[in-house]
Amino acid sequence: MTNTRRAVPRKWIRREIATLDPVADSERIVRLTLESLLPPVGERVFLELLFTVSLMRVMGELEGAAAVDRDGKGKVYHHGDRRTDDTIRYLTGWMYDGAGSPQARSSAAEIKRIHDSYARHYSMSNETFIHTIAYFTVQIDCLTEIVGAPGFTDVEKEAQVRHWRTIGEYLGVRDMPETWDGMIRAMRAYEADPAWFAPSEAGHRVSETLVAQFGERVFPRGFRWLAKPLILSLHDDHVLEALGLPKPRPVVTTTMRAVVRAAFFVVREVLPDRHTAVRPAGSAGELTRSAPGSGSA
Repeated sequence: MTNTRRAVPRKWIRREIATLDPVADSERIVRLTLESLLPPVGERVFLELLFTVSLMRVMGELEGAAAVDRDGKGKVYHHGDRRTDDTIRYLTGWMYDGAGSPQARSSAAEIKRIHDSYARHYSMSNETFIHTIAYFTVQIDCLTEIVGAPGFTDVEKEAQVRHWRTIGEYLGVRDMPETWDGMIRAMRAYEADPAWFAPSEAGHRVSETLVAQFGERVFPRGFRWLAKPLILSLHDDHVLEALGLPKPRPVVTTTMRAVVRAAFFVVREVLPDRHTAVRPAGSAGELTRSAPGSGSA
């Protein structure tokens, strides 16, 4: 019997993204971009790494750090694993379902209710929300840039802006930048202002906890000491200063960044792109079909 199944290229995701429209196809671009970064095995490690680096940067926000720390009594200390799982589920869910999906709208509404509840006790200004949205827009590109790996294409950048602006609208964020360069400028301006982004006991305390929890979840006993030099090497100097954390020795930074850069290369250039993806942090066994030319799933 003749096999009529269409052969699928080993590397097809980036090729397809280049053919898509960043406006009409933004949701598929965002999802494919994430899938292009997730290895067939160990995808959770990448998500844990991205979560830890990203939330630590947000801890440079005086307001954000206070709201998460809650005078040392925040969920991050007592239910750290659950908080990590919840956050990864929300972020990857928005990317996989699409920012315009009912699921994304509903889960973003849950986050807004939580933020509104915190706002009764902790200041959460629109400026801080803009910084968070701006950073989440460019976070993966920031990571690839600091390790020297190729970043997003212009098509991917525009799709990310549309995605996070939509999420920001659900969260009630006003006056968000409309372009990639605008997001970069907003992030940098906020982080350059010590009235917003500066050292605090809360930010330091949460960051130390996040690093320790990352080590416990990712590394086997005896190797957990690697978590701190790895994570600290993936931050800019001004972020480490705001978090009250030491800058690793140059040889450590160079080595750790080279390891992450090599991992990006293997996933993007060597391993075959996935054809059937297991949605990260989703329901057990939940499969989402993502094949060349399949459109939004």
